[in-house]
Amino acid sequence: MAKDYSKQMVPYVELPKLEEYSKWFKDYANFKREDGILEVAIKTGDHKAYWSGGMHRAMSQLSRILSLDHENEVIIWTSATENWIQDQDPNGWDRYADERFDHQFFDDMNLIKNMVFDLDVPTIGAMPGPGFHWDAVFLCDITIMSEDAYLDDPHLTSGMVPGDGMGLLLQNLIGIKRANYLLGTGCQIDAKTAYEWGAVSEVAPKGEVLNRAWEIAKIIKSAPYHARCVTSALMKRPMQRALMNDLRVNTLSEGYSTQISLNYGSYGDNDEGQVDERFSGIWWRWRCDEGSNEELQNPRTYLGKINDRKTAVEWFERTHPEEFAELMKDLSQEHDYK
Repeated sequence: MAKDYSKQMVPYVELPKLEEYSKWFKDYANFKREDGILEVAIKTGDHKAYWSGGMHRAMSQLSRILSLDHENEVIIWTSATENWIQDQDPNGWDRYADERFDHQFFDDMNLIKNMVFDLDVPTIGAMPGPGFHWDAVFLCDITIMSEDAYLDDPHLTSGMVPGDGMGLLLQNLIGIKRANYLLGTGCQIDAKTAYEWGAVSEVAPKGEVLNRAWEIAKIIKSAPYHARCVTSALMKRPMQRALMNDLRVNTLSEGYSTQISLNYGSYGDNDEGQVDERFSGIWWRWRCDEGSNEELQNPRTYLGKINDRKTAVEWFERTHPEEFAELMKDLSQEHDYK
């Protein structure tokens, strides 16, 4: 028999449900929920996921909104396509200049913080293929990585301070010396090495990552609600301590260094000291391609590093000529990004 709560002075606040907030984020993610297990698959409109100012902000907003819906009992973070984020929207940062403080002070930190402090239920990250800005899937309680994916943080090799969370994650997942080596050289490690070094929970065959995530989610969901929520809280405590200690100084350091580059006028295309988001889609795509393995997964050389940008452009023009031509048109136009 249902209880009668009508005598309370005012009703509980009605928070948004999946049907409502899925419309808010329809340009950035697909949602599927079965038996309390929510799959969040990132995208850009009707396309694969493109990194942009909007995606940057939506990721931090989404985790907070999901935390308000207690029908989300286990959450899987993944991509709507066969790989993780590999491209930048060359026009996706034009609004950034007018909101630089909000993006680099609030969004940078909240994208990381909200995943660990707001989501009070078990989370599973499923990285289906190579990509950059992999922080969301690695902030989850459990992370499954495709056998063809890589792990890196090449901010410094593009002229930036690695303070947006990935460097901090690496230091806490694989150890200080190994992480610092990746941060300093721009090297990559493959999925097998990431597993052996403790960065990932499981490596799955290409095409099987999401299936494994759902299988693990069902195992977790079979436990009592209170038990799995409290267990998730314990799982998150080590990362919460790390973020409490270091996240703010990391994000502020990256924002500070970016502002210095802007002041010096060295924040721009592939010929300047720091690669901005308009150009770096080419560079990131090259880093996600298996053809770059020989250069990026062997001990790095100075000559290889200084030729990265040239190598990336030549590769992109050769392998994606139509996209290259369109991107060059975008890059030749005036932008408000700076």
